[in-house]
Amino acid sequence: MGEVRKAEVRLRTLLSFYDSFLKLTLKGMKEVIGERGAASVLKFAARDYGASLAKSMKALGHNELKDALAMVLDRAGAEPEIVEEDGKLLVKLKNCPFRRPEEEPFLCIITEGLIEGFSNAFGKARTNKLRTRADGADHCAFEILPS
Repeated sequence: MGEVRKAEVRLRTLLSFYDSFLKLTLKGMKEVIGERGAASVLKFAARDYGASLAKSMKALGHNELKDALAMVLDRAGAEPEIVEEDGKLLVKLKNCPFRRPEEEPFLCIITEGLIEGFSNAFGKARTNKLRTRADGADHCAFEILPS
């Protein structure tokens, strides 16, 4: 097996490990602090991370929310489509950044929180989940509302 192939196998194994570990962590959080508490912790952390990403993107000169968010989500492998409609942004993600989100719908809280924190740093007020793959949709969709 070539070196590139070995590296790909190691990377896939590592990603699978972290995916499984994250899902086990979420399960444990729900058992210890309840679903509502776990959702609050996840959303807080994801919003904070999203705001941090937005700050970095702005420092690199990416000052338009739509383009900067598309770049971040694309790098996460989400294959985003973002359109502006009636003053709000509609975000469609063809792929989930997490593996098999239907196994753990709380993963969607992380994505929603990240988008919300990122958007808030650009002056948008709220993010709403419209549909997710974890809920059976063929893609995830969120709307970002103006402030």
